[in-house]
Amino acid sequence: MGYEYQLDFDVIEPSDVDVALRSIQGFERYIPEFGLYSFRRAATGSMPDADAKIESSGVYICDHGGSHQILADIQAALGSLGYRTTLREL
Repeated sequence: MGYEYQLDFDVIEPSDVDVALRSIQGFERYIPEFGLYSFRRAATGSMPDADAKIESSGVYICDHGGSHQILADIQAALGSLGYRTTLREL
């Protein structure tokens, strides 16, 4: 459970987005089975602070903690790659 978002943009080069997600502070692990990138900064239980998934139409993000800082950091990292994203709540 958490707050779900979509950063809408055309993913031109998924490998660049992969590198950007892995560079975000708190990146904990990639779960290939689900294509999920997990981020942990303050969470102490089994649930990470946030998860993200690269999709053809952008990046899906589930913020489990509600701080939105990881979401902002992901959007900034994608912006540094030249992607212009539109944030949409799901």
